[in-house]
Amino acid sequence: MSNTYDLLWLDSLIYHHQQEPDCSHDCRANLIREVQDILLILTSKGDFRLTRELLLDERREKGVDLAVCVELAAGIAAGSGVAGIEFLADVAHDGSYSSESQEAIRAIWLAGSNQPLPESGEYLSAILESDIPVNGFVRQKASEAFDELVLASKDNAVLFSKLLSIANSESIKNQVDNTGHAFSERLFRIFSAGSISVSTALLDKFEALIAKDLREEEYQKYLHDHPIILDPLAAEIVPKHRLGSDYITDFVIRRHDGRYLVVEIEKPQDRIFTSSDDFAAPFSHALGQVLDFQGWVAEQNSYARSKLPHIENPRGLLVMGRRADLTAHQERKLRRWVTNSNSVDFATFDDLAIAGRQLLASLRRFDEG
Repeated sequence: MSNTYDLLWLDSLIYHHQQEPDCSHDCRANLIREVQDILLILTSKGDFRLTRELLLDERREKGVDLAVCVELAAGIAAGSGVAGIEFLADVAHDGSYSSESQEAIRAIWLAGSNQPLPESGEYLSAILESDIPVNGFVRQKASEAFDELVLASKDNAVLFSKLLSIANSESIKNQVDNTGHAFSERLFRIFSAGSISVSTALLDKFEALIAKDLREEEYQKYLHDHPIILDPLAAEIVPKHRLGSDYITDFVIRRHDGRYLVVEIEKPQDRIFTSSDDFAAPFSHALGQVLDFQGWVAEQNSYARSKLPHIENPRGLLVMGRRADLTAHQERKLRRWVTNSNSVDFATFDDLAIAGRQLLASLRRFDEG
């Protein structure tokens, strides 16, 4: 049955209704109800093929009737259950720039924010006899799906542009009917909470770890689980990434701005200086590792980019030791080294903890403001 319902079928149906004598609002309402009946039958069977075709339709010439059908299809999918929400999220992630696919996001947003489907006051809601029902559990899943879409958009330019387009439409609509900026406010709240999430408890535990003499792997595991301590802009952290057959990094970090860091982690107890204030062998060895990582990426860039998309000239980060163990002279010497290093950053473990505290304080000031 469902194989007969596709865009060609819908185009034919719309054309047939438009050819009726004196086609009016009632004629269009009959069309919408006919499409609604078919979509309800299909989605009840878990068949979203017609809905997918509608939401990813790339054709340039589309009439009002087709646009209304797109909105209807997205709303019915959202009301069909968790499978419908998952389907809409999949469409939203699609790389298509189709403006219709924004309706997938809009339907998830409306369901997850306990608003009527379709939007109250819109053309489609005036045709339908009642809102599309969405139960509480599905609305909860829609809310979670929306949050995940926003977080995913930080690494997906197409998805990000769709979200901004909806926010822009909301802003324009607000100028007309003063309906507010709920979508935009939720969007930016999730961005803030999701991209920079740090807590007192997280930092307390990190400082407790620093005070202990543990295996290097223990510190690596904590930093892998909480990459914000290493870099607030960390979008993805890859542990033990192999660079060909030559090297294995402790971490490779891909940042939200698209840049990469290659990271070498030692232990808080490792000495940075000798008793005569020369750089100690563990420091020199670890620094050499970072330089080797960077050199390998530069020399094997095509291969490196096949594993780490768009990586080129990554910065290095070396983490070892504790600043509290340094003398004043050693601190000054280390500061001069950092100033003169063009491609490798350095941080002690307590530097990371202090930076985390400062970030947390800044975020609290932002929230209070």
